[in-house]
Amino acid sequence: MKKFLTILFSLLLFPIFLITGCSNEPPVAVKTEKVLPLDDKAILTHEGTISLSSEIKIFSPISGNVLEKYFEDGSEIEEGQKLFKIGIREDNTELLQKKAALAESMTTLARKISELQNAEKNSSAQEVADRKFDIENLQAEITESRELIQQMEEEMLSGIIHAPKSGRPGVNAAQIGATVIANETLLATIGNVQPAAVKLEISEAEKKILSASDALKVSMKLDDGTTYPHEGAVKIFGDTAEIYFDNPAERLKIGSPARVEISGVKNANVLLVPEGAIRKNDVENFVYTDDNKKAAVKKISLGDKIGAYFIVKDGLKAGEAVIVEGFENLREGTPLEVANTK
Repeated sequence: MKKFLTILFSLLLFPIFLITGCSNEPPVAVKTEKVLPLDDKAILTHEGTISLSSEIKIFSPISGNVLEKYFEDGSEIEEGQKLFKIGIREDNTELLQKKAALAESMTTLARKISELQNAEKNSSAQEVADRKFDIENLQAEITESRELIQQMEEEMLSGIIHAPKSGRPGVNAAQIGATVIANETLLATIGNVQPAAVKLEISEAEKKILSASDALKVSMKLDDGTTYPHEGAVKIFGDTAEIYFDNPAERLKIGSPARVEISGVKNANVLLVPEGAIRKNDVENFVYTDDNKKAAVKKISLGDKIGAYFIVKDGLKAGEAVIVEGFENLREGTPLEVANTK
């Protein structure tokens, strides 16, 4: 009986041991970054595209199609040079048809005039009069056709777009056959390759911070991972910051991606959390933090975006490690294996 009770007791304990063993989940590999104060060590990063400086945008003044494009992509453009011809394909076809009909009428007129000259020598006065009447009618039709063709050509010439300045075209100029809408479709941009520019959309908060900083240092990493050897200069226009870089020998290629890094910004009262750390649900923002190698959920209140960061209004302290990669299997209390901390 004692042996039976011992066996029964062991069987009853087995599920408890099994459940306890299952609760020991393996750690999840994550990467973290620290919440940063906006001080001398802070670097604001922006992903951007190398573009022309002093750009002018050219919009189509009329709706229709791009019938002609008079320049090569990447070529130098002179002020006043023809760039595009905008019209309606059907109108262009109709114009060609009317010109062909006019040429045929001119040939017929020449033939009738020759026949009249022969009739004046060999035919009756009535036949000569009839031929003159036909010629006068045909001449009236030709005059009307010429006036209509001139009108159509003048209307089509209103769709000739000229360059407002000298420079280089951007990378996304409209191509022949494209459909365009008046005052909406961007046909091309024209600007300078020296210097080149990177245009960044910035928040009001970042605008104030950059404007108030008098010792900004701007560098750029190219898409091959190298750091460009020339520093940039910042100019702010509304909600856009334009970063200008000297571009000798046109090393910077228009349209190529670039990563701009700005240091020298200062505001001790501002804390920054990486954009990649922020999670959202229907009602709030939150992050996962590293709390003694276990995941902890913290609700946060955010301000404006600054570079690749958001201002933290509430919920985090400087130096806290927030998780930026490895969210798939995370929940409150999940064991962590932290790969690296920035």
